[in-house]
Amino acid sequence: MASFIDPILDVISGLIAWVDVSTGQSAEAYCMLETATDKQTLVANDGSLVTIIKCSGVTFLVGPEEFEKIHTGVTNTFATSLSRPGHALQMYFCHDKDPIKLDLAQILQPAKQTAQRLSLDLTDLLSERIDFLANYCANEAMYFVLWTTPACLTKTLYEQAIKQKTTDMRKAKIPRPPNAQNIIAAFPEMRDIHATFVKTTLADLGNVGLHCNILDVHEACHAIRNSVDPEFTDDKWRAALPGDKIPLRETKNFRDDVSNIMWPPLAAQLIPRDGENVDLRTARIGDRIYGSVFIDLFPQEVQPFVQLFRRILPTQVPWRISFLLQSDGMSTLGLKPLLASILAFASNNNRLLSNASELLKYIKNNTDEAIVSLRVTATTWANYTEDRLLKSRVSELSKALQGWGYIETSEISGDAYQGVMSSALGISLQNVARTSVAPLSEVTYMFPLTRPASPWDTGAVLFRSPDGKPWPYQPGSTLQTTWIDLIYARPGSGKSVLSNSINLALCLSSGLQRLPRIAIIDIGPSSSGLISLLKEALPKEKQYQVAYHRLRMTKDMSINPFDTQLGSRYPSAQDRAFLVNFLTLLATPVGEITTYDGISDMAGLIIDELYKNMADGGRPNPYTAALNADVDAKMLEHGIKVDAHTSWWEVTDALFSAGDVHAASIAHRYAMPLLADAASIARTKPIEDLYGSIIAPTGETIISAFGRMISNAVREYPILSQITTFDLGEARVVSLDLDEVAKTGGEAADRQTAIMYMLGRYILARHFYLIEESINHVPQLYLEYHSKRVKEISEDPKRIVYDEFHRTARAQAVRDQVLVDMREGRKWGVHVALISQSLDDFDPTMIEFATSVFIMDAGPKQAVEKSTKVFGLTETARLALETRVHGPRAGGATMLAQFATKDGTNTQLITSTIGPIELWAFNTTAVDTKIRNSLYKRVGAADARRVLATLYPAGSAAKIVEDRLSNVKEEGGLIGEEKTNSVIDDLVEEIIAEYHKDPRFNSTV
Repeated sequence: MASFIDPILDVISGLIAWVDVSTGQSAEAYCMLETATDKQTLVANDGSLVTIIKCSGVTFLVGPEEFEKIHTGVTNTFATSLSRPGHALQMYFCHDKDPIKLDLAQILQPAKQTAQRLSLDLTDLLSERIDFLANYCANEAMYFVLWTTPACLTKTLYEQAIKQKTTDMRKAKIPRPPNAQNIIAAFPEMRDIHATFVKTTLADLGNVGLHCNILDVHEACHAIRNSVDPEFTDDKWRAALPGDKIPLRETKNFRDDVSNIMWPPLAAQLIPRDGENVDLRTARIGDRIYGSVFIDLFPQEVQPFVQLFRRILPTQVPWRISFLLQSDGMSTLGLKPLLASILAFASNNNRLLSNASELLKYIKNNTDEAIVSLRVTATTWANYTEDRLLKSRVSELSKALQGWGYIETSEISGDAYQGVMSSALGISLQNVARTSVAPLSEVTYMFPLTRPASPWDTGAVLFRSPDGKPWPYQPGSTLQTTWIDLIYARPGSGKSVLSNSINLALCLSSGLQRLPRIAIIDIGPSSSGLISLLKEALPKEKQYQVAYHRLRMTKDMSINPFDTQLGSRYPSAQDRAFLVNFLTLLATPVGEITTYDGISDMAGLIIDELYKNMADGGRPNPYTAALNADVDAKMLEHGIKVDAHTSWWEVTDALFSAGDVHAASIAHRYAMPLLADAASIARTKPIEDLYGSIIAPTGETIISAFGRMISNAVREYPILSQITTFDLGEARVVSLDLDEVAKTGGEAADRQTAIMYMLGRYILARHFYLIEESINHVPQLYLEYHSKRVKEISEDPKRIVYDEFHRTARAQAVRDQVLVDMREGRKWGVHVALISQSLDDFDPTMIEFATSVFIMDAGPKQAVEKSTKVFGLTETARLALETRVHGPRAGGATMLAQFATKDGTNTQLITSTIGPIELWAFNTTAVDTKIRNSLYKRVGAADARRVLATLYPAGSAAKIVEDRLSNVKEEGGLIGEEKTNSVIDDLVEEIIAEYHKDPRFNSTV
């Protein structure tokens, strides 16, 4: 019985499906897409081939000159294809604030995952970034949809293709499944034509500065469905296409129908829910209602897209717009020009039509211009309960379009749902908007071609464009070949906050298994907020990995620059180069930029002789009991015997052999030469023979001059005169504050500052440059230990930050060392960041090496001109630097940034918008730091930042404290440190009271 009824039911189902399609009631009626034919190409039900190109925007700032270049390039890109039959192009743009939080969360997802993996509790800060930036940003999407239709084939070739396909189907006995994808819908004859169209388009768009990439078919289907029904499209949704695992469906009674064992219809996947027409203007899909606006009359005055964007942006209307262009636009006019010519005597309108047609014919026949047909649909939406809001939004959208070059619009199409589908992405060539015919160049002039593009899809630094497009940035990514940052601006422009953000972003890099190694050489506490943030975010057992130290000129903070790697009798090549620079700096007379001729070369020989003399075969330092009680105790514990001839090298080896690496590292310090030894070794015979006859400008030999200046350094700088006592331990992110030791106010102070910069770089970053070749000279005993260290260090991102770099202006040795770090940093994965107040503070070679430049303050006119010349800025970029760049304001700090990536240079105007929680985390003013640290101890870091951000959203309470101190002064009181602390303590107690009063502040509630 079933076998008799099934065919009848199939016929009835087919008839119903045909009626549904004919009356526009099914997904197939609105979607032409049928299946996929390769990884980048979808196929329509008529055999058309479809590829979607995602466009992120442009890689440079756009002014009139740049826009003309882009416009000409895009016009030329499509001119050839759209001059002949068989090609169509959809330009799609969407702007919507609703999904922005999801977008921002996706951008920050790798950073969140890294934070969790490293046990960094930064939930409050990362969540605030999303919530705070959502107030300033919107989701944007822009695509080119390339169609190649069967019209590209000649009539004869098309008929042969149809015949061949029919023959192949009969021969292979392939049935046409009624409820599955037609996997042979494509015409093989069209594939090369379409592939050429796509390949040349992608290349040409890239050549004009548009950052584009082809979506694979699964990405394309997700983008299409997201444009149709975003509320019903999960981020992980994936279309079922040929090549994928076939979804399980009912398989009984499929005697002649193989649909249930094939991939389900693509149209039903892309349009998951049926829509309905609410009225002639409104359609509903799920919980949204949509209204569309159609361009009926091509603009009288063609204007660029930015004019429309600026009109709509203040209204906060969510909207999308679709430009559908098809080739051979003249054929669209059909008999109208001929009839208009015949009837021209009867009507002025007909005469105008005839004249317009003649003009288009002239353009087509006498220029290289393509004449295209154009249909434009714009759509907006609202929640289904907000009918009035939708009408208001449609009205705003319509007014904006009408003012965009005097355009005539309409809102009624006869099928409101099809009107909505007309503005969806890549779903069909059916568009209910009225057709216009225009030169291609005038149509592309209206395209959205000037939106800023970031090379990064995700990033732990989240900038935005000034008009609200998210702009992620990830330091240390593989998109750049080297990582050298220059940040400059006058004081108060936000340099330190940006530096802290970038350093934090490196800690949150995708895939990290442990904290990176970051060395911050600072003058002042500007990085202490970052250190405090990281330390409090880590569990107690890991807080040792982060440290802030304020260097003082005392013996208890002594640093011996001659220390080698554990067990090594000689310095590595990198350490030796550093020591040459360091000794050269110490032997540079006060007030001079460079030392005497010959001293630099002599310093290299002195270093070689010094280590040779201290090695096992020379005169190593003898072990002396009671120098270090901890070492003595460990020797006793491990049963290490000594005699009068035992050297510190032997003690070090014995402790290491016993497995006590920490004790061995302390003993190792006593085996090292000291600075005073360099002065002594300079008078030995090997040095005298080569340099004893060279006379310095002072009349003395350079050996005497060297010894005199080194001896003076031993006296002047106590921290250089003894074995190392300043121990960073296993800290990975370290800030060294040189404020107490880097003085200003004279040539001697400049020299001391330079020495301290060099010393800071040595103590923080000496391990950064360890590679296998660096440990070839270490004794066999230590090879396995150092090999493991080298492997770990080589895997870690490493960053050296020199803040207040202008303080090294008269220290050539420091700058030479920085250049070495820049030149060779890539081999070791080392990032270098220089932060200063002016472009003049950087040497030309440093500027040449820079791969990320942040100009946070324009400065005077001459500074703008120099920046323009040095970085090759366009006139548009120069104007933006002069008029748009500014320091911190309510919406953030806007800067001009230039990035050198593997794909070329990207120059943008970007804004750093920091929320109050992050501002409090990075705050380094004395008053605010005391308040924050007190609250950290009392209520925990996250709750402290939350309550401070709520009560003082500007990121500081310093003004409150200042006002209270002023009141004390007016009352005749004396303002001293004790009174200031009292006012701060009172304020802290008030904040604590608010904290306990309001459960929102308490994360445990």
